[in-house]
Amino acid sequence: MPLYKYIAASAGHPPHEVVIEADNSNEALSKLRSGGLRPVRFCGETDGEKAAGASFLRRAKVDVYDFTNQLAPLLTANIPLERAMAIIGESCADQSQRQFVAALRQGLHEGKRFSDLVRSYGSIFPGYYANLIESGEETGSLPEVTEELRKFMEESKELKEFLITSSIYPMVILSITVLVSILMFTVFVPKFAQIFVDMGREQPPSMVFLLTLSNVILWLLVLLIAGGAALVIVCLRAGPERTREWRNRITLKIPLFGKLASEIEMQRFIQTLSILVANHVDIIKTVRIAVRVIQNQVIRESFSGLEGRLKGGEKLSAGLSGNEFIPPGTASKIRVGEESGYVGEMLRRVAEHLETGTRRRIKRLLSLFEPVVIIFLACMVLVVVLSIFMAIMELNQA
Repeated sequence: MPLYKYIAASAGHPPHEVVIEADNSNEALSKLRSGGLRPVRFCGETDGEKAAGASFLRRAKVDVYDFTNQLAPLLTANIPLERAMAIIGESCADQSQRQFVAALRQGLHEGKRFSDLVRSYGSIFPGYYANLIESGEETGSLPEVTEELRKFMEESKELKEFLITSSIYPMVILSITVLVSILMFTVFVPKFAQIFVDMGREQPPSMVFLLTLSNVILWLLVLLIAGGAALVIVCLRAGPERTREWRNRITLKIPLFGKLASEIEMQRFIQTLSILVANHVDIIKTVRIAVRVIQNQVIRESFSGLEGRLKGGEKLSAGLSGNEFIPPGTASKIRVGEESGYVGEMLRRVAEHLETGTRRRIKRLLSLFEPVVIIFLACMVLVVVLSIFMAIMELNQA
């Protein structure tokens, strides 16, 4: 999403730089004026994706989770935001982290909003961070929103670490299987078959089978490398936006993995809804912010008409009921929450249920993947050993 830079002034304060994240310039101006700021000069537009690439090294040195983990309890204890920044800066052991916090404090001292400062750092912060902070500033519940944001980031980090940790052993097994198979059919089998050629004897049927299989695997490797190179060229010509769209569409069509990716996105979406609804953010803005949390463009576009339906008078449960990516039963649970007046609590429970189910499916998938790979490797070795054994037996008989 593009970032719009302005020099703006507010009552009793000198003009200062403000960065607004919006879909277009009209929305940026509307956000600027709704915050009580008067635009003085437009400084240009910056692409958020380019800002992410430009700040790659800096992002690697800044721990946003640790920053939020320290900020949330300080704000909950009613410590002013600028003073909280000073306390965090004093406790930072890393120089880059200390400079990052000092820059945020300096911006606050100059009269800038915390959400604008967050946006000015591009993708150092997650995409949903600035929107949630802005909603907390507008509703006067910044401590509560920051605490919910800390929990949200903690759960996301735990899920990411769970995925990485659970994938290490299966990926090692898969890598070894692929390597052993390639070595057997491209190195070992051809060298063994050369023995019969050197002896001037006809190849036994078992060796003909192995050589044919070896040639098929060799051609598959060549086609795989050529296809990969062609895919890279096509992606470079199509550009990052088009490539990202292709990747998102293909991901959703992969059996098992597509459904898993959709559930992870829905868990983030519904959890964001629960945070904002619990802090009394307007439902239209709540949906707008929550949709931006979705990283898969195909899923995000499926919610494009939701905001309009809500403006037309529909309830949230009715607006979500027709979406193909919403898990079955979710809309009915939200409707119960709307009828009882506990929408935020119901959304939180739905998000927890989705997270638990996602973890369970990932665990089952990885548990199934390990024996499948081992059995595949065992079958490959068995075929090679039996074929070579039969070839040696025929050689001894001759």
